Amino acid sequence: MATKSDNGSDSSLPPRIKAAFEYLEHVREVTTQWSPAIPMRDLTNVEKSVELAALRALQQYLLGEMDFAENPSASKSADTDDEDD
Repeated sequence: MATKSDNGSDSSLPPRIKAAFEYLEHVREVTTQWSPAIPMRDLTNVEKSVELAALRALQQYLLGEMDFAENPSASKSADTDDEDD
């Protein structure tokens, strides 16, 4: 199974999808008992809802329902607005 270090920083995945994968990795680490000295724990209600949202985002991305592409013109206009202040 791939770990966070296997993903690499040059991945062509959109930032939201990268974040979803990273959160699901966090969930796996929290809910799996890796060592007898560190007990596993259940997810809180908020963590469960974020996990579900991450799974939905991945499903939509992998099925091609959404591309989650970043809009470069939107980020440029936000940068321009910040410079005006």
